[in-house]
Amino acid sequence: MTELTTTTPDGLHITVRMPDNHAWVRESLERACAAEARRQIEEAPAPDPAYAVPRAADLLDLHPETLRDYMRLPDHHPRRLHYVPGESSRGDRILLSQIHDWQRRNRTDAPPAAIPAPRVRGRRPTA
Repeated sequence: MTELTTTTPDGLHITVRMPDNHAWVRESLERACAAEARRQIEEAPAPDPAYAVPRAADLLDLHPETLRDYMRLPDHHPRRLHYVPGESSRGDRILLSQIHDWQRRNRTDAPPAAIPAPRVRGRRPTA
């Protein structure tokens, strides 16, 4: 048995008992669960992916060494590209939010970098 309970604006409590296999109950519960799942997904924080320097350079259409030069500028410099330092320069990562911030500050006419499709790793096609 499934119990559906509600309270009216004037304080009247209503409870209805229905069998679990009733189609209306099942459909209502499915709609409610789907609506709650959508709400939770919409309210969840968006991911902020991190990219290695060569991949970030591709996104910005820059040479990797030019990008590294922007990363080496002083902290207060407007063209500085902030990054997450790794154990070595190969481990440095640039967050997508930092790429967007850098674009907003320096290349206002360029379209914002989008999250690229994941690279598929596998066998190379044979010719």
